[in-house]
Amino acid sequence: MNKVSVNLTNCFGIDKLEYEFDFSTKNVYSIYAKNGSMKTSFANTFQKIQQGKANEICDRIFEIPGNAIVKIDDKDIEKKDVFVIKSYEAEYESDISSLLIKGELKESLKEVLKSRDKLLKSLEKNSGLKIKRTSQGKTVYELEPTLLKDFSFSEQSVLLNLEYLKSEKYEIEFSDIMYSTIFDTSVLKKIKSDEFQNGIDAFIKKVDEIYSSFDFLEKGKLTLPKLKEIRKTIEKDNFFVKGNNLNLNGGIVISDVNTLDSTLFEIETKLKALSELKDIEQLLSDAKGMLLKDVIETHTDIIPYLKISKLDDLRKILWLSYIAKNKVFFEELYAKYSKFSNLIDETTIEDTPWKKSLSIFKNRFTVPFDMEVINLKGAVIGESVPQVEFSFEKNGNIKKIDRTRLDELDTLSQGEKRALYLLNIIFDLEKLKAEDKEVLLIVDDIADSFDYKNKYAIIEYLYELSNMNNIKMIILSHNFDFYRAVSSRLSILRQNRLEVMLTNNTINLHEEKYQKQPFVAWKKKLNKENIIALIPFVRNLIEYGVDKKKSGQDDFLFLTYLLHEKTPTDSIKFSDLKLIYKEYLGKDNFEADVNLSDSITGCLYNICDTLTENNNLLEDKILLSMSIRHKAEKIMLREISSSSSIFEWEDGKIKNRDNNTTFLNFVDNSDNQTKNLILGYKQIATEDNAKLMSEVSIMTSENIHLNSFMYEPLLDMDIQELLNLYQRIKTLLGE
Repeated sequence: MNKVSVNLTNCFGIDKLEYEFDFSTKNVYSIYAKNGSMKTSFANTFQKIQQGKANEICDRIFEIPGNAIVKIDDKDIEKKDVFVIKSYEAEYESDISSLLIKGELKESLKEVLKSRDKLLKSLEKNSGLKIKRTSQGKTVYELEPTLLKDFSFSEQSVLLNLEYLKSEKYEIEFSDIMYSTIFDTSVLKKIKSDEFQNGIDAFIKKVDEIYSSFDFLEKGKLTLPKLKEIRKTIEKDNFFVKGNNLNLNGGIVISDVNTLDSTLFEIETKLKALSELKDIEQLLSDAKGMLLKDVIETHTDIIPYLKISKLDDLRKILWLSYIAKNKVFFEELYAKYSKFSNLIDETTIEDTPWKKSLSIFKNRFTVPFDMEVINLKGAVIGESVPQVEFSFEKNGNIKKIDRTRLDELDTLSQGEKRALYLLNIIFDLEKLKAEDKEVLLIVDDIADSFDYKNKYAIIEYLYELSNMNNIKMIILSHNFDFYRAVSSRLSILRQNRLEVMLTNNTINLHEEKYQKQPFVAWKKKLNKENIIALIPFVRNLIEYGVDKKKSGQDDFLFLTYLLHEKTPTDSIKFSDLKLIYKEYLGKDNFEADVNLSDSITGCLYNICDTLTENNNLLEDKILLSMSIRHKAEKIMLREISSSSSIFEWEDGKIKNRDNNTTFLNFVDNSDNQTKNLILGYKQIATEDNAKLMSEVSIMTSENIHLNSFMYEPLLDMDIQELLNLYQRIKTLLGE
């Protein structure tokens, strides 16, 4: 798998996306996609492909059919080629059966399943039921579930009930009667009707009269069907030799098979001549009813078993008859399963790949429970879902709970639930690793909502997967911190670290610009935009370090003048920053087009006035946030200064009430100028203008007080939101 080309249209919110992923030099791509841009839609599209439901891909909101053309090395992708890991799926549970076996056990299971399929194929012919069939586009398993239901087996597997089927006896043999003929829904409805059941009663009464006319027959003991069975055994065992005779009550002596057949024929002829039998047959006039009529004509002995009270017995009799008819296949399966069962009994769970997968999880992730499989045999053969039991320990006491009960109690935290989901994902990934087949993993924000310990455990596991030759990965995240960490830890190539850009409803994937730290990129190129964008960062460096007072005053306070409207703000020039940057960044090589005598804020406003939605870089957003803050504070300072109102505010726990001059003096000396200005402004502003200033506070506050860990909210913000806010502030300012 060298190249994966993707061409998506109307795929769960993706209007258009076209890209070719090149895995020829590195197995992994990372994609930074802010919320709502494409991440979940991309994962949903590939999940439909994985499920074999590509025809269901669409734009659900506008009900437009979608089209996903995905090719691997120029060949159409198949569902076996892809595995999707969603951020979280509460009901997700891995089929761990294949992880519970290995070596000789695995080969023995193959032989068992081969023999089972052979027996089921024969039972399919005898019963008329399909092993599996298609109903309304879905695969329905019919034969085995019906058999299990008829015997009320608790273990949902023919294999797990072989011992019972082998030992169970049946009172009559009907191997040449099809189950589907009798238990067809429409036929069964006729059988259960009062008219049919009354007909059976009348027929049985007449049969009893016929039986009483033959001294050797007795209801419930020696009946016509049992006499037929005796006939088969006598012929098979060559009874009629050397003058052996069969003496029946009533003075009847039978010395050969032909004479016995004549006796049986006489009884059967009397039964078939009964008008009560003809009445029953008349009730079966439609096509399916005629099939049952044919059965009754050749097997009048089945009629008593058509009583409602005997139908459940008849179901079992039919299955046991088919099994007896296929004795060779059944005995072969029984022998192979017995050998396999013994191997299972000798197997310890500690030796299984499942236990290895569980150890991988437990060694990396923190959860409050242990786990074990309690139905090993059924789980291994894949005939029943592995039942996992959870163990919790408290003060030396151990409490065991199954998965269903655990969900009902709802005691796990959200993080623990996600960890359990992740464990099931690891089970599936370990299976993929063992199969050694090439597969494309689509990883959708798998670390979302995890604490840092578990988050980095995930990164470590992804690192191990990235070194598997058969696994290619596309890792998507809306969390820039995780995106950056996984890109670094997995040594993802620069050209494989992508970000999503949306232009005219078309999603474009570009090489992510900053890779590690945007500040590194800005330091390398000190043009006007980058110099201004670095102001919040350098201010943080001073705040966390030692203030060298290169500006002739506190440098931290000096740079604060560039983030808030103060008296010196508009007079600060690039030459002032040059001294400070040399001291704290070790660089002052400003670009040639930077005029050192220009005002910082004047340049800032000029740049922001030219920005459009195509300027979606982090530095553009920082500059817009700074401009919005400055212009908003200009408005509030202007309005408050010209107001004759009395203002109210709190200074610590002291409540104050005074004129604008006193209030503005408080604001100038406060730790949060914007917040306090808004507090005063709301006391004199219209409702709409007050609301606008609240938006300024919400959208720009943390973005300006920036450090190396906290710029992710600004990365996630759409530039258009800031542009709109900037224009509204300018309008209110009168520009």
